[in-house]
Amino acid sequence: MMALSANGNWVTNAENEVPLSLIVKSAAVLYNTALCSHDTTAGEIKPYDGTLTDRLVGWHLGDSVTGNASGVRVRGRIVRGGFVVRALPVTGLVSTVTTDYGKPVYASDDGTYTLTGTTTTMRVGRVLPDSTGVTAGTNANVLMRDVFGIVGGG
Repeated sequence: MMALSANGNWVTNAENEVPLSLIVKSAAVLYNTALCSHDTTAGEIKPYDGTLTDRLVGWHLGDSVTGNASGVRVRGRIVRGGFVVRALPVTGLVSTVTTDYGKPVYASDDGTYTLTGTTTTMRVGRVLPDSTGVTAGTNANVLMRDVFGIVGGG
């Protein structure tokens, strides 16, 4: 998974949002900026893995943590969105990035982003009309939306 915070990719005030503190599923590893979902079986959070019955909760913004079932329960530090990620690798961008302005961005897991929406992806944002720091055909500036509670593909 590519950390969205690497190389200064976080923009706006995601770090200033009051985070949710949610219990991490046993053995699940949340890396900084992982897209997280609520596991409907365990009732705890994990990195989004494409399970369509899970509800998205947001992005883990903090140190990497691993859930445990015994002792003190580990918690993820979840922000819900409404922030910009600069130069996000997105599969499917055309060579002239302006063609993709406004298109929706989907996630198929906690760190894979694409312009192709299917029944196994979740819409998490849209391409911004801002070419600063982007590489046509590779990266785009993406406005991440509030994904809290979204369930199912598309």
